[in-house]
Amino acid sequence: MHQSLNEPQFVPETLVPPRADKKTCFSKHLALLLLCAVVHPAYGETFSFAIIADPHIDGNPDRRAKFETAVDWIISNRESKDIELTFVLGDIAWGGPRNNRNLKTAKKILDRLEKNGITYIPVIGDNEIQYRCEKEFEDIFKPHYKILAGRLDNWRKASAPVAGRYLQNFSFDYKGCHFVCPDFITRKAGGEAGELHDFAGGSWPWFKNDIEQCPKPKKENIVIMTHIGMFSTGFKFVDRFVYSRSDMDKIKSFLGGYKDNVDSNYAGHFHLNWYVPVWSELFIPIYHVRVTDETWSKIQWPETEDPGLTVRWVQVDNSGPKISYNQNIETIAEETPDRK
Repeated sequence: MHQSLNEPQFVPETLVPPRADKKTCFSKHLALLLLCAVVHPAYGETFSFAIIADPHIDGNPDRRAKFETAVDWIISNRESKDIELTFVLGDIAWGGPRNNRNLKTAKKILDRLEKNGITYIPVIGDNEIQYRCEKEFEDIFKPHYKILAGRLDNWRKASAPVAGRYLQNFSFDYKGCHFVCPDFITRKAGGEAGELHDFAGGSWPWFKNDIEQCPKPKKENIVIMTHIGMFSTGFKFVDRFVYSRSDMDKIKSFLGGYKDNVDSNYAGHFHLNWYVPVWSELFIPIYHVRVTDETWSKIQWPETEDPGLTVRWVQVDNSGPKISYNQNIETIAEETPDRK
């Protein structure tokens, strides 16, 4: 049992590309067509990707159960909703006994997606870093990233560590879309904000190079996945959890040159469903930020109630000159199906 919800909007005032015979020519043309069909990504088709945010697997049995329910729902709806990818947008897991670490537990749950034909992509969150599980995240998911490297087109992942930080920067292409997942999380003790890591080998130069060099076969083919959404509101008590004014100026100045290429930035971190358009200085939309609620229930301002377990799924249509993305936010009833 589930319910589709309209995406809530939050619009702050501050955000207001010798002659051959006929038989020989035909054979060459046929061979060329077949080669193109093999080499180039498929177009004129749809697929969906799902998003899970902030499962917080920290030993709390209720959170683990709800995370498993979210994974169960994606598996059960794989065929009907054509879900091929699942992004897990940070604050996945941390801590636990030496022989039973919670990151390992979370990976075992996520591996059921793989067993059911769904590719999952884990993104690091601020809690993994603040609980000193940054290197553990690298070690736990390194074998999985190797699998993704052999499966996804144009997989690209930055080397780590750099400057003592295990920055998780990677990107890939999928059916005409370019997914880029930069690590813009602060490494400052106690910090919960975004940070670009603008130094040689850091996330910001890597991100800029990736956007500049990636394929852009159609408009709005670039999708950015981060734990912390790339926006600011003008409200200090909110912005201490996102990006500084100087970092946002860099982001908007750079991505303003790619406003026809970038569609959305998907994120978690805020534990609610939120939509924020990011505008240029001339009030031209650059990209959209779409924040997804956590998989467990927590009331977070400006929510007055929390619907409970949330999964977002996005239907992608690449049949036209511009790729379109249909948003769906699901509130999932807690059930206990057979888990395989």
